[in-house]
Amino acid sequence: MSLKKAFILAIAAFLTMALASAAFAETKIVIKPKVDAFALFLDDSPSMGQEYMATGNSKVVEGLNALKRLNSVVPELGYKSALYTMPEFTTYSPAATYSRNNIARGLSAVPTDTGFFMSTPIGNSFEDLDAKLSNWPGKFAVIFVSDGLSNTGNKPGIVVSKMAKKYGDRFCLHVISVADTARGKALLKNLASRTSCGVYVEADQLKDKAVLDKFAQDVFYTQEEELIVEVVEEVVEVVPAPVPVEDKIVFRNLNFGFDKYKITDEMLPSLEEAAALLQANPNLDILVGGHTDSTGPTAYNQGLSERRANSVATWLEKNGIEGERITAKGYGETNPKYDNNTREGRKLNRRVEIDIEN
Repeated sequence: MSLKKAFILAIAAFLTMALASAAFAETKIVIKPKVDAFALFLDDSPSMGQEYMATGNSKVVEGLNALKRLNSVVPELGYKSALYTMPEFTTYSPAATYSRNNIARGLSAVPTDTGFFMSTPIGNSFEDLDAKLSNWPGKFAVIFVSDGLSNTGNKPGIVVSKMAKKYGDRFCLHVISVADTARGKALLKNLASRTSCGVYVEADQLKDKAVLDKFAQDVFYTQEEELIVEVVEEVVEVVPAPVPVEDKIVFRNLNFGFDKYKITDEMLPSLEEAAALLQANPNLDILVGGHTDSTGPTAYNQGLSERRANSVATWLEKNGIEGERITAKGYGETNPKYDNNTREGRKLNRRVEIDIEN
């Protein structure tokens, strides 16, 4: 038996014994939406034109600024969104799939010169909002920005309680307060408490990035750490008859994660074994071939396959195999061995193979 054939048989035997089942695990943070939709609801009544807490800005300007800060950190997770103002119920961003740019345009269009009418019917305005929300499916949140000064119409607490009873745990009312009176703050805290999931925050507090991020997460999304486990069960059959020299040596546990090309700890046992066999057979040259699945642009996959091949080739060279014995080549997505229409097939196609060069 030739030295090349013996080398191939040795690797095949090693893979059969050691790699019948290979598992890869990693964790990643996954962001998931808490709600299916949300409405920004801004009080634009006369009292909102008053200066807020010696800031030099009116309450409505401070409220808009708070919503702009919030909009900058809300992840685009496919929920529906809208922007409304009161007491003259006005739509500045109609209900549609959430887009940060669309909401930003709506916020920029809201006038900051409040009207001269004297009434502020918060309760009646929530009834107007309820008419809009009545056809919204799933879970939804309302982010209400106000100074809490209501002086006419139905009592806001009663109206919000009716909405909470109507929608149950589908509905959360959150409040960004620009209140500067004890009465206004008390009313707004009361409104937020009418839904079990309601969050109350002062507009000024949202200037703190940590508070802003926490409020956004409390309202819009969860962060969950998920364990991603990939199990590949591939038994390489030892062929008793001589293996042709041109047969390919496939390292079954040299499979890469999605868009990954760096060597992982799980690959080291196989690489160390391959390096030992190559050192024992110094007359053999090898071709390291990198491959990808079909996800993503063709040109990008070509580059990714080359990075995978170079990563393995570089490791071998750093671990005692002369560089002139190694050729690295990327094949992109052009040579799939498994079905790219399945998740398991795509995993197995993200691979590196080693050929013995004649």
